[in-house]
Amino acid sequence: MQTRLLLLLFALPLCAFGQTPNFFVEGSRWVYQRSESFEPGQFSTSASLEQHHIQGDTVLDGVFYRKVYSITEYSTTVFPPHPQPPITTIGQGHSGPTFIRFDVSENQVYYRASADSSEKVIYNFNLQVGDILPMQPQIFTPGLVDSIENVSLFGIPVRKFYTSNQPWDLMYQENYILEGMGGSNGLAYFEPMALVVSGGIFMTSLVCFQSGDSIYTRTPGECPFLELVATQIPENESLKVLVSPNPTQGAFSVQVEEAWQGTTFVVLDGLGRKVIAQDLNGPVFRGQLPVSGLYFWHLEKNGQILSAGKLIGQ
Repeated sequence: MQTRLLLLLFALPLCAFGQTPNFFVEGSRWVYQRSESFEPGQFSTSASLEQHHIQGDTVLDGVFYRKVYSITEYSTTVFPPHPQPPITTIGQGHSGPTFIRFDVSENQVYYRASADSSEKVIYNFNLQVGDILPMQPQIFTPGLVDSIENVSLFGIPVRKFYTSNQPWDLMYQENYILEGMGGSNGLAYFEPMALVVSGGIFMTSLVCFQSGDSIYTRTPGECPFLELVATQIPENESLKVLVSPNPTQGAFSVQVEEAWQGTTFVVLDGLGRKVIAQDLNGPVFRGQLPVSGLYFWHLEKNGQILSAGKLIGQ
């Protein structure tokens, strides 16, 4: 009996060591820098700082999910003909909730863009070298696990999946997924860093990740916290705006309650350019995105933003 008890005591730490940590918990947040590559002669370029944080939970179709809310600060710089100086405009948007869950038994992370959408796998921490990533880039070659390294995250042993698929690339160290935390190139999308010679290519890098009082960052320092700007009117939770489907193949509809009628529905592309501006004079507006990509929408009236969010065109 004593021998069995000793074996059990020795086995427990091994089991704990081998279990994947779960940082998809209340209060965790990710901050990403998203930027567009630039080349001489390019008319404009844009960048954004994104914050995704988990706040609250819910049950959808009998499954438990964490709620993810996002704040994005974006800037667009236009380069007029010489000698005029560059002109930079800035803006902000927020969206959510989207929904995320970590399945302990499967060792995978699932994501739903809305309560009405189906879930998809965004992280699989069982992958081996050569396996294809659940999330794929839109421009670069298919994302694969190129190598795996054992590292420590907040004192917990985890695996680091390098995803560059280009070992010769100097950006190799910038493209990875940390077990239990997520990826360096976007939380629920994948835009790897690369050395490119052309403009107009968006790349995303992790600035920092925070869970509780623990901060993971490439360089020592605090993790910047994004807040809504003062011009944002606190959203009335009783007044709903439904933009669907989201993500969309292009066509979408906007459904608003009577209190929102008389406002203007505005859509900005990833460069901060206005692509749609429609006065809402009825309960439903139907629109069409010009091309696939990431867009930001908001309702405005008398120059004030009443509600805002993100719209993804596939």
